[in-house]
Amino acid sequence: MGTHKQPENPALNPLVVKLLIAIGVLLIVPHIGELPPTFITIGFVLLGWRTLTIRFPNALPNKWLLLALSLGLAFFVLKTYGMSLGRDASSSLLILLMGLKLLESRSPRDIQAVIYMNFFVLITPFLFDQLIEIALYALFVFYLLLFSLVINNTHCHHFNNPPLLRLSGLVLLQAFPLMLVFFLLFPRMIGPLWAMPDEKPAISGISNTINPGLVSNLALSGKTAFRVRFNGQTPAQKDLYWRGPVFWETNGQAWTLTPPKKSAFEQASPAPKKESDYHYTLMMEPHQQFWLYALDLPADAPHKSRLTHDHQLILDKKLHRNITFDIRSTTQRNATSLSDSDRKRALALPDNTDSRIFALVDQWAKNASNKDNIIQQALQFYNNEFYYTLRPPSLGKDPVAEFLFDSKRGFCGHFATSFATLMRAAKIPTRLIGGYQGGIYNEVGDFYNIRQADAHVWAEVWLEKKGWVRVDPTAAIAPRRIEQSIDPNLQQFNRHINFELTPPEGIQKWAQQLKWVINSVDYYWQNAVLAYGPEKQLDFLSNFGIVNWQEMILWLAVFSGLILLGSISALFLLKNQLNDPVQTAYLTLCKKLARKTGPRHPYETATDYFNRAIKNYPNQSKRLLTLQTLYLNARYGKGGEDIFIENVKRFISTTKTP
Repeated sequence: MGTHKQPENPALNPLVVKLLIAIGVLLIVPHIGELPPTFITIGFVLLGWRTLTIRFPNALPNKWLLLALSLGLAFFVLKTYGMSLGRDASSSLLILLMGLKLLESRSPRDIQAVIYMNFFVLITPFLFDQLIEIALYALFVFYLLLFSLVINNTHCHHFNNPPLLRLSGLVLLQAFPLMLVFFLLFPRMIGPLWAMPDEKPAISGISNTINPGLVSNLALSGKTAFRVRFNGQTPAQKDLYWRGPVFWETNGQAWTLTPPKKSAFEQASPAPKKESDYHYTLMMEPHQQFWLYALDLPADAPHKSRLTHDHQLILDKKLHRNITFDIRSTTQRNATSLSDSDRKRALALPDNTDSRIFALVDQWAKNASNKDNIIQQALQFYNNEFYYTLRPPSLGKDPVAEFLFDSKRGFCGHFATSFATLMRAAKIPTRLIGGYQGGIYNEVGDFYNIRQADAHVWAEVWLEKKGWVRVDPTAAIAPRRIEQSIDPNLQQFNRHINFELTPPEGIQKWAQQLKWVINSVDYYWQNAVLAYGPEKQLDFLSNFGIVNWQEMILWLAVFSGLILLGSISALFLLKNQLNDPVQTAYLTLCKKLARKTGPRHPYETATDYFNRAIKNYPNQSKRLLTLQTLYLNARYGKGGEDIFIENVKRFISTTKTP
């Protein structure tokens, strides 16, 4: 009786090599623009080399050349990044190793190692960004890797194989429930969803120093700073002042943020609740700073933050990940007394302040009956003689005086810093507030998107019997800046200031709708997935009575076990369902043919097994081809089940085998 043995060292399947080369390209593409072009180019060159070897096998490098290449490229990574094993270095090294390992592969076992390595490479794009587009892209590549794993183990020689495609999809679908359980129940660590040291953290938004014109650089950025969803009443666009750091100190050139002292927290008192208060959820993008933004004025401090006496919200730690905060803001301003120390801070000016500034405010004071009159004259001064622009001329060593008396062109940073200087010269206590003004309302998602283009600086003055009062000199010069948001997409094309159309017209209306849909999807992705940190996890699981990590682990084990048991049961049921009359007849035929052909392997498709049987039964080739056609028609919905079963019986009864 003939036997069939699997080769000891099965040959490499060219089909899976081609698929892995394509997957390698897909794995490198997301890193374009993130990693140095040199590593991207080398990665593509290694894949191109492996593609060439499919047609010219002799082009495969020997082990000594591969060793030299590996050492050389490892040294190149070390030379580029030093001893750092951070995000960029690790990603670059994995891309190179992927190409080298593919060049080294000589057997299905080697290919298996390449596939497993590619699963690690698939994670690396998330170290740079966690956009939903990247997640969907990764899901597609993940499916291709599963398919390549199935092909490598079944030795299939063509892509058009519906059973194997379905099998790969089934494995992927079975993984989803387990993935969801781990996402919800696996104890969260403090840190980003994907934590990895970043050698060059990009700090965007308001910084701890304000120079005249500094904020204007952000006006060209449409990047999101944070998103806000109101629970109830919503302020008017002109009242959307998002308060951040408060600046008291200046040296005449810049205003510098001083970390709040212990007394600043002790003197703070939450405002009593009122029906007019605004309640909202703010989802903050990581900005690598200690402060949190809130609608002016925050009434109390949300979790993981503290409130200062000048209404700053200070986080316990720098913000390195997306976090949502439930915040309450009030329209009530506390008209309390101003301490001597704060009054001194709010009146301090450098000794070298230009004398023309004092002369100007003295002129206003002569025609003023109170402090309010001086403020109004200052705003009228700006309105009469100044021009609002995103591209102001550069200023020298005395930026305030040069702006007030020479250039008279500027952005919110120019107006706010010069106004604060004028008010202090007039003996009116003044401080600066850095933050954002306005935002784009998304009608689809029902939230406000506050972008870097909405960065803003304004002033607060102390008036007796009123307390701290917000004064925005930019509103006196360019009221449209307060009533409408800047359109950063149009600033690149001309020197004029372009504002968002309200409402948009024509094709722009459809473009805006599409943008709203995309931003809404991104918002819910950020809020539901990226912001699901330890605080949100405990808050969510507490609804089900799970209050600590021990209970999380217990329920994680229970649900994981149930899902695995269900998956195994589903596979057995599927196997039983497959044993229909047609399948039973086919398996009986395979048992008959196995006497000369050898047993049908679990990974072997019907076409492959029939082709193998024809070689062992050359005299029955026509009948076997007919049986193959009848089986495929009966198996995949084209009918003829009874005809196939009858032909199988006839073949078995009339064919003699040793």
